[in-house]
Amino acid sequence: MTEKYRLDKLEFYITNVCNLTCSNCNRYNNFHFRGWAAWDDYADNLREWAKYVHVQHPVILGGEPLLNRDIVKWVRGLRELWPNSYGVQIQSNGTRIDKIPGLYNEMANGQGNWIGVSIHSQNDRKELFARIRNFLQGQVTMTQDSNHPMGSAYQFDDSNHVKVHVWNNDNFGTSNISRTSKGTYTVTRSDPIRAHNNCSFRKWKNYHWINGKIYKCGPVALMPEFDQQFGLDLTNEERSVMHAYQGLAVEEWQQRGKDFLDHIDDPIEQCRFCPEVTDYAPITFENTKKSWRIELAA
Repeated sequence: MTEKYRLDKLEFYITNVCNLTCSNCNRYNNFHFRGWAAWDDYADNLREWAKYVHVQHPVILGGEPLLNRDIVKWVRGLRELWPNSYGVQIQSNGTRIDKIPGLYNEMANGQGNWIGVSIHSQNDRKELFARIRNFLQGQVTMTQDSNHPMGSAYQFDDSNHVKVHVWNNDNFGTSNISRTSKGTYTVTRSDPIRAHNNCSFRKWKNYHWINGKIYKCGPVALMPEFDQQFGLDLTNEERSVMHAYQGLAVEEWQQRGKDFLDHIDDPIEQCRFCPEVTDYAPITFENTKKSWRIELAA
């Protein structure tokens, strides 16, 4: 059998839906973005991917992945497809960590599985820590180690070695989509090479699996979807460029799979829609009251 192509990390983006409205969200979940991925709709697709690609570090994210009603299936399925990985990571805002039936057992049963929580407002830290402790079982230890190899600020561990890492992530860099004073949506216009050099997706190699295909990054896959839902303020030429990028389908593996992944770190024309310079600012929220009430993706 042909040796599998190794990806050190692949982010499985399973929902546009989020219960927070963080300013400068770089996947646009603050704008009532809709759409989510049911596990059963993509299980066969992912089985095919597992024949060709080894993912060492599978990450599940969104949106808020714990709003996807199939989250337990996603954890179990990815762990079974890549049993020799480090384990499945869920990257979450933590607001529903103790609300998902079966999630704890799935994390405990899958060796190496863990949850990452990003604190987007320091005012929420006390409640998020309480939810994490309520999720974990038995004796829970919490350490604060800013030099931890994972880069997390806080580390939780329980009697079953279920782990939750917490990051202080209450500053976001400039998003490439913003709302205008007229209530429409627009994109950044940049030199694509400079924007690519500045890109955090490039720096951290945040390749995305979205709706069955592998993409260089989240924005290049999600901008066309956002345009379809909201209608971006674009020229005809800009819209043509934005929609021209084609993610890699598993059916195309023999024709262009290895070449696509070998060049996935190269700049692309669609980089012109991202900023050349990133300004970081404290996260604010679109709504006066953050909506933790959302229960399931729809």
